Amino acid sequence: MDKPLFGRPHYSKLIVVELQRRLQAMGYDPGVVNGRWSPETEAALEQAQQKYGVYGGKTNAAYFVVIPGTREDLPKIAEQVILLGVPETGVYQRDSLFEPKVAVGPFFNPDIAKRWLHYLRDFGLSQAKIYHGC
Repeated sequence: MDKPLFGRPHYSKLIVVELQRRLQAMGYDPGVVNGRWSPETEAALEQAQQKYGVYGGKTNAAYFVVIPGTREDLPKIAEQVILLGVPETGVYQRDSLFEPKVAVGPFFNPDIAKRWLHYLRDFGLSQAKIYHGC
């Protein structure tokens, strides 16, 4: 992810367009689908987060949502996860030789981890899984 732009993270246009399209398909109004982060996009994303119950929930514990990928894809996956509302401090790129992945968490409650799992899957991260420990 690039440096903050006007106090906001600067996300790639393609990821924002995909987010806006998915929000629209789910019945939310992200405003104009143009790849630009807008107040309408932010409001629609907040509505989706509230529906899934994924507002907050980060604590010190051992449940993680893990998204496998290639080493080259880890930064893009991490960017997408952060764009979806996960605090940057809760996103970890684990570039191991045999299992490169992005880990989201930790979560104290497995139910909160499950909510995040479903939320991330519905926004295109279909390979996401829950792990206890990571």
